[in-house]
Amino acid sequence: MNNLIEVINDRCVGCSACVRVCPSPEANIVKITEDGRTVVEINNDKCIACGECIKACKTRARDYNDDTERFFKDLKDRKIMIIAHPAIKTAFPGTWQAVLKWFKQNGADSIYDGAYGADICTWAYIRAIEQGNAKNVVSQHCPAIVKYMELYHPDETRDLSPVHSPISCEAVYIRDYIKKNYAVAVLSPCPAMKLEFEATGHAEYNITFKRLKEYFRRKKIDFNKAVGSDLHYDFDDQVQGCMGGIFPAPGGLKYNLSINMPNITAISSDGAGVVYKELDTYAKLPPHRYPQVFEVLSCSGGCGCGCGVNDGDSDQTVIDVKNIMRDVEIDARNRRKTTMNGVDKQFKAFDDRVNPRSLMRNYDSGRKLAPELTVKDLEEVYAKLGKVTASDRKLDCGACGYDSCYDMAVAIYNGRNIPENCIMCAKHSSGSTPAAHADNSKASEIAEKVSSFATELLADIENIYASLYSIDKSNQQTASMSGIVEDILSKVVGFCSSTDSIDAENLPLLVSTLEKLQTAVGTLNANVKESAAGSSTIREAMQAVADATTELNVMTHDMVSTLNDKY
Repeated sequence: MNNLIEVINDRCVGCSACVRVCPSPEANIVKITEDGRTVVEINNDKCIACGECIKACKTRARDYNDDTERFFKDLKDRKIMIIAHPAIKTAFPGTWQAVLKWFKQNGADSIYDGAYGADICTWAYIRAIEQGNAKNVVSQHCPAIVKYMELYHPDETRDLSPVHSPISCEAVYIRDYIKKNYAVAVLSPCPAMKLEFEATGHAEYNITFKRLKEYFRRKKIDFNKAVGSDLHYDFDDQVQGCMGGIFPAPGGLKYNLSINMPNITAISSDGAGVVYKELDTYAKLPPHRYPQVFEVLSCSGGCGCGCGVNDGDSDQTVIDVKNIMRDVEIDARNRRKTTMNGVDKQFKAFDDRVNPRSLMRNYDSGRKLAPELTVKDLEEVYAKLGKVTASDRKLDCGACGYDSCYDMAVAIYNGRNIPENCIMCAKHSSGSTPAAHADNSKASEIAEKVSSFATELLADIENIYASLYSIDKSNQQTASMSGIVEDILSKVVGFCSSTDSIDAENLPLLVSTLEKLQTAVGTLNANVKESAAGSSTIREAMQAVADATTELNVMTHDMVSTLNDKY
């Protein structure tokens, strides 16, 4: 079980935004707390730690954990080497070299370029494809994708790349070929990388860029921004990456493969709203329709846009990230060296030194998927929701967070959601209890009184209206105001006569109308009092209307008070 993503319950308002964006249908559990609040908790066993819920949550009720604090505590007494994910260039634009120097000055044994591991990874892909060990490959350098495949497409894990991720390839290279076996810490853009490290054992610390920025801010550590766009840094043991530097960008692997294998069939997809659905589609296709390589990244915009990159003070956009990655690509192309035959010299060095078999990975494909619900099971859930007709069951409004009513029914059946979280069910049940019926009965009684008073007032206003016109044209303003009051009263009568019951939905409309009535009557009364032509009969009638309006207003507030406990 992982606890990488956490819920701050006091901040959760149960809005289901997290459910709506989560690729894992089993990761969220809707519950009602003891104090009656709806909250969404996490099933850590089914969470893929993609971080989409963190991005979506407006109340900051979702956050993640990494190893930053533990790393700095252990750094004092332990030899630790650091692998810097190539996305560090976008996370710390202009200061990333200074950040790495700071680590070296503050106890890190050695610093390695994660882009070098990406170069090893590309080389191993090519050799696996050439040797027939990878006929149809789904990339695996995104750990959230790997976890999703293991959970929901265990049979298709056979198509996950047999080659380790760039970070793991580099960790193996450092351990087996440079012969350093210290603890490994990774500066990364992603909380999900911890899943990979726990599965492979290739790294112990996942230090996300976001937490690192927070640490520097707390410690008041500032870095001077470099002048220009220098992308050079002297990594230890001459482990300097090249084309692997563009791996964080969407299509980075595809591009690396294509410059070495121009005829390869490779496609790419990124973004949680797209990529997981495409993986679902992939799992349904016959093998002859697979591409040779399907490159997939969970985060839209690539690793540089992960939830572990920027804190609240950053104004960096995906455009900024892409601009930096463009510079990285140009720099890498300029540094890439090939033989007279066009063979990548770096790959030739790997051929001489690295055994591809040392870079292979296995996956957990043992999960058995739960059977689909039977018709009987679905009928029981739909009955709880009050969904009787086919149209009810195809409403698919999405208010619950799921794409369809069917998905919501499955979640309720499996205990991951509650009927009360269905907006249609909530509407049906709002007046279903005995107490609610009593409240509705009292509200209806008050509504009848409102209607009766409004009818009587309407007759009085009509008399005043006629009298005002018969006196003098100088009273046109007063007469006009009287007409407005008449119109408002007509609406009150019409509303009360056409509405079967007063509830939380139509109550605000009635209250708003009566408030307008009170204002209009007040203005009319003032006009009558100021009118020199106003007869005593009209003034007396107007005063009676004003008094009745006040009583009507009291009734309205009585209705509000009656219904407040219910709604």
